[in-house]
Amino acid sequence: MKKKEIDMESSKEVSTVETKKAQWDLFLGYMPYIIIIFFVVIIRIFIATPVRVNGSSMSPTLKNNDTMLLYKLTKKMRGIRRFDIVVIQTDSGKLIKRVIGLPGEKISYRIEKDDEGNNIGVLYINDKKIEEPFLSEEAKVNTCHDNWDICNSEITIPNNEYFVMGDNRINSKDSRMINSIDNKDILGTTEIVLFPFNRTGKVK
Repeated sequence: MKKKEIDMESSKEVSTVETKKAQWDLFLGYMPYIIIIFFVVIIRIFIATPVRVNGSSMSPTLKNNDTMLLYKLTKKMRGIRRFDIVVIQTDSGKLIKRVIGLPGEKISYRIEKDDEGNNIGVLYINDKKIEEPFLSEEAKVNTCHDNWDICNSEITIPNNEYFVMGDNRINSKDSRMINSIDNKDILGTTEIVLFPFNRTGKVK
């Protein structure tokens, strides 16, 4: 009986060892996937994450439903620059706009004539004329279509805030209506379209 009991105990020990080995092998098999998931989570939280364009306020530069890559480290690595396309967190969701004015700057749009005699809004920063090469002629005409305060009236941007606008000036909820944006509400910059594939690439 003792020998039989010893054999049974040995068999149980062997079975336990084999079970633990099988569990360890299973764990090792899943390890690459665990590592991948870990780094994906870290990247999405701290470095970059996809973001979708909602609406036409950045048209024609960006299209409705474009999927872009949001860079979260830009603010810390180099700071926000003029004409960066940024993603802003608001109470009603995320907005994608272009930075026009920087903290402490004096900014205005002055009504001037273009080569065809049309009234257009021309950007002035600290009394210096600044070209906006990304705008269509129609957008330049529509920049001051509702006689916003910034048109022919100089505004000083508060410290740590940014004046942002959409490239589609006639159809954009931006700093003309909601005032300048606090730095803490800017999630980062975006310039790469990921999808649809026929639009994949860097935008200006």
